[in-house]
Amino acid sequence: MVQVARLGTGTWLRIWDDCDETSNGIHMSRRAFSRWLTAVKGGTATPERYEDLLRLNIGDLIAGPRSYIVTTGDSWSRFVLEARRGAYDEFRAQM
Repeated sequence: MVQVARLGTGTWLRIWDDCDETSNGIHMSRRAFSRWLTAVKGGTATPERYEDLLRLNIGDLIAGPRSYIVTTGDSWSRFVLEARRGAYDEFRAQM
């Protein structure tokens, strides 16, 4: 499942999928996350598909070798459903 957590004071977020054991996730600013979450809810955020996996190119702070996370179709579908229900709104930047 795609996970979101605050880093430090909360200006930055860590996003990862717990099914991907090869990655600690990526870092994303709350401002960028707010824009991305709006796109997720609107259906315009589309991950790249590679066979049975999906790649989300979303990181805006390179904190390692990746600026993306890998997820599954089921995990992505659950994230989108929960996002539309408001589950991640607490992580949005106050604009």
